[in-house]
Amino acid sequence: MKSLSQTHVFIVEDNFAYSYIVEAMLKEYGNFKVTTFASGEQCVEMLDNNPDLIILDYNLDRGMNGLETFKAIHLLKPKIPVIILSGQTDVQIAADFLKAGATDYIEKKNKEQAMEQLIISILNALGKKFK
Repeated sequence: MKSLSQTHVFIVEDNFAYSYIVEAMLKEYGNFKVTTFASGEQCVEMLDNNPDLIILDYNLDRGMNGLETFKAIHLLKPKIPVIILSGQTDVQIAADFLKAGATDYIEKKNKEQAMEQLIISILNALGKKFK
């Protein structure tokens, strides 16, 4: 089983402050290897680096939105778990992601709660992947 410190996580988040919070939490919790991207296009271009997991925002300011990015990721690397971490509270958007194959959908509205849910979701996704 891969240790958390060997786990490579992509974060796709255009809000620098939120991206930093998620990255810091991942490094503190499990010393994950983290690569951040401000756009979906940047993430998709780097998929050959084979991340173990991707954390993806829905509302990206430029280029592809989160759902378009997810579909591109899923087309190129369908086995990579993708967790959606978004401020979007529309139930239909969450349902669309889950129907398309996203691993989980977590709302950002309460930062502490979102970070706790994110860790649980990551561990569940990695546990399934590395069994």
